[in-house]
Amino acid sequence: MHQPKILVVDDDENILSAFRDFLRKERYGMITASSAEEAMEHLGQHHVDLLIADVRLKAQSGVTLLMEAKRMFPNLRIIVITGYPDLVNEKDVKAFGADFFFLKPLDIEKLRGAISICLKQCQMEQRIKV
Repeated sequence: MHQPKILVVDDDENILSAFRDFLRKERYGMITASSAEEAMEHLGQHHVDLLIADVRLKAQSGVTLLMEAKRMFPNLRIIVITGYPDLVNEKDVKAFGADFFFLKPLDIEKLRGAISICLKQCQMEQRIKV
């Protein structure tokens, strides 16, 4: 059976480490990136079921990453996270193609539910293609 693979993009190593622990416990595969450029490289090289990206990245914004990822991979499920609600809101990121939007600190149960929904949608789409 295919183990879902999640790409997490954040320029804070502490956030990436917390996601590693959380997703390992949930039995998901994980790839990390600390920049939008690195994330796009991973998306081009690996099959990714879900992208979880911070809005605020050092060199390029997470919104730019979201738009580029959706342009190249229109069926990719995306969860956007931010600690800066003044930069972007849920309506904006959903208009750009995000499935969910969460503010930091993250509510783990809500995040777990959103990941489950996104991965189920991805599995359904893959079954339809076969």
